[in-house]
Amino acid sequence: MENFLTTLDAELREAIERVGVRVEFLAGEPVFSRGDPGAAFYIIEKGSVRIHDDDLVLNRLGEGDAFGEIAGLSGKPRTASVTAEDDLTMLRVERENLYQVLKANPETLIGLVQMLCERESGMADRITSRSWQLHLARRDLEIGRKIQSGFLPDALPVLPDYEIASHFQAARVVAGDFYDAFDIPSISRVAVVIGDVCDKGVGAALFMALFRSLIRAAAQSRKFVEWATDHHPGSTPPPDGEDISARSLESLRNTVALTNNYVATTHGKTSMFASVFIGLLSPESGKIDYVNAGHEEAYVVGPDGIRIALPPTGPVLGLFPGARHSLETMTIEPSETLLLYSDGVPEAANRSGEQFSDERLQLLLDSPTAGAGTLVNNIVTALREFADGAAQYDDITMLAVHRTSR
Repeated sequence: MENFLTTLDAELREAIERVGVRVEFLAGEPVFSRGDPGAAFYIIEKGSVRIHDDDLVLNRLGEGDAFGEIAGLSGKPRTASVTAEDDLTMLRVERENLYQVLKANPETLIGLVQMLCERESGMADRITSRSWQLHLARRDLEIGRKIQSGFLPDALPVLPDYEIASHFQAARVVAGDFYDAFDIPSISRVAVVIGDVCDKGVGAALFMALFRSLIRAAAQSRKFVEWATDHHPGSTPPPDGEDISARSLESLRNTVALTNNYVATTHGKTSMFASVFIGLLSPESGKIDYVNAGHEEAYVVGPDGIRIALPPTGPVLGLFPGARHSLETMTIEPSETLLLYSDGVPEAANRSGEQFSDERLQLLLDSPTAGAGTLVNNIVTALREFADGAAQYDDITMLAVHRTSR
């Protein structure tokens, strides 16, 4: 790498070396922080630095590089922080000392101006290049968002005597939350699913697609379609009965086990997992077989508020091969609503950092409501009013199933 000093004319180089002071920093020691007043610029003789804004690394520089000249020569606040990557020796050039040299030797000013113009031109080229890279990254994220949206249902099942409503609000361009609702004709059930993949961003979005696809594929497995055909050839899906109830539980058990074991064994090194609630609803009876794999408590809400909470029945999916999950069964009675939600609901924060909390959610659910859509909308409104414009930190997802009457 070309040394900064060698790019200068001899007179300016000698002036800078004459007024510069050698300074040393230990690895990890800050040179200056964003917002500090500029009083000098630096030339690295040994070691390297990182230029950053908090945890975001903007650039890394090594021996022969110079930095901090804009704020150092203008006296304006530093626009980024600089920290020693390893033990560092630098030439520190104070603004006032350099100005004294320029006053005594005005002809060196031409060289300084040329140097700054060249560096600014190079900086502009780098900014243009990075802006283009950022444009491409944003375009790829937008493509990813559109692809990911295809993993969410275009429409929710329409059932006699039921209303199903959902809400999905990503905190970033792509999300780790997902929900689904779909028919399983072979066992006369409707699956309702909500999940939350650990972490955020692109990685979580990729695993969101994997978990959602595995769950749907396993629940609609040909094994159960073939079973229905063998037992009821040439007929519509069989009526609700003892055999179908047993097959519903078997389908649920196999769906959870297949999804968990595949992710844990095939992608175990990533340590990615998801909390998931999977329920198989019998529209005829209102009975729902379910597994809560490390997810938030679900609630069954009636005219008088929360009737029952459905806590986890086993660990999250994707961490431990062979993990055990208890299969539970409950019934959504007429005029009741099953509410599934991700932790983005109780953990939504306002401007002061206070969270919405489980207590606020429970208090809201204890207020009489009618219908899945009304309940979801009430929660969304309460969250918006509570946040009061604060930035959304986590994905917010809800799925509600209301039984009108029977």
